[in-house]
Amino acid sequence: MEKSQTDTFTATILRLTGAKETTVPHSSTVSFLSYWRGLQASPDKAPARELFDPARLKSLVPQMMMISGTDAGHRFRLSGGFLRALHGYELKDMSFLSLFRPPFVDTIGAALALGRRREQPVLLTLTAPWKTDAAELPPEDAALFQNETVTFEILLCPMMNRYGKVDRMVGLYQTLSAAPKNPKGWLGRYTLISSKLYEPDRNVKAAHLRLVSDGGRRIA
Repeated sequence: MEKSQTDTFTATILRLTGAKETTVPHSSTVSFLSYWRGLQASPDKAPARELFDPARLKSLVPQMMMISGTDAGHRFRLSGGFLRALHGYELKDMSFLSLFRPPFVDTIGAALALGRRREQPVLLTLTAPWKTDAAELPPEDAALFQNETVTFEILLCPMMNRYGKVDRMVGLYQTLSAAPKNPKGWLGRYTLISSKLYEPDRNVKAAHLRLVSDGGRRIA
């Protein structure tokens, strides 16, 4: 991982004081959601993509992303420096769904489809193992680093193209846990903790998506 990417990762993840389970979104996530809501012409319609201006949320630009809403893998169209630092590589053109463990792929696909259809944001709460290359450390110390887990949330908001169709989702990565002991690492495959759909009248109060998976199969 390049030094600039490590610095971006450390600066962003250290905004938090410690690891804990949360029932409401992080303040950065709320700021992003509030900005998106302000772009809507109608509460039940996604805003036009050309209205979205990342500079209005300048401090959050490294955490921003955009994925396709039309292809099966939901490929990354854009990804900020924090995302590259988290994963250790460029995400552009990669499948968003490929970042998840297999049992969760269908559930995530269904959640994104629901968000596009209702033209409302989806909030994913996730965990992932923090992988490190600690070859220079004694085996007992290296094992400690390999046991770390990062908890984070991803907000994905639908955007309309010029023809009035949702073809992109813009979003934000936000960590919810303390920084790993060894910042020179990368995220492993994601585990889904919860999926929430934000209806127009709920604002930051989330309603759980009625999605359940059994071995990757949507059953409810």
